[in-house]
Formats: sequence, C-alpha cells, structure tokens
Amino acid sequence: MTMTKKIGFIGVISSAMLFNTGCTPQEEAFAAGAATGVVVGAIMTSDRPYYYDRPFYYYRGIYYYGGRYANGYYYYKGRKYYGGHYYHHHYRYHNGRRYRAVNGKYGYYQTRRDYERRYRR
Repeated sequence: MTMTKKIGFIGVISSAMLFNTGCTPQEEAFAAGAATGVVVGAIMTSDRPYYYDRPFYYYRGIYYYGGRYANGYYYYKGRKYYGGHYYHHHYRYHNGRRYRAVNGKYGYYQTRRDYERRYRR
C-alpha cells in the first residue's frame, strides 16, 4: 500500500470518528492523535527514499529512518532486521561488511533527482 493510500485511509477513518456526533471529546482527541501518529509513521517508513541526508535502512523495498544498526542487525521499534542494507556517510553495510555505496544500487540514491531519474531511462 502506497503512502498516499495509507494517508487517505487514515483520513477517512479519523474524519468519520471526528464528525460522528456520538464521540466524546476524549475519543475525538484519540482519533486525532492516532491519525497524526500513523501519518508520521508512514513518512518514517516508506517505499521511496524520503530523506537523502541521514542514515537509513533499506529492507525488502522499504526505507526505514531512525533505529540503530549494530553487529549486522538493524533495530527498529522493537524489531530486529537482518539481511537488508544500512547506509551511513556514503557507505553501505550489509551482513556485517562495509562497502562503498553506489548510486542507484540496492536502494541508495544521493539526491531526489537521482531517484527520479531512474524512471526516465
């Protein structure tokens, strides 16, 4: 599911909860908070690179920002990932080894322009 669909789905659900006359103020606040949390979560994990200037982890076509990388594993929100590619300062870390990151390979793009250029070929 793309990020646009996720955000649209959350918008429909939260607006239904917010505009329902049977909701208490606490339920309305919960719906608004949940919608905000999901939108932020959708941005922090996405199917395209969202930031180009910070470390990220690329695993099964999804980009993860935040978390930490240690001993060949990536830890993100209580989960442990292995086998993906972690990028930091133009280097790619994969299965405990360090490689020079190559633009356009294994989910790495230096700029948004480089990412968008891959579809124009």
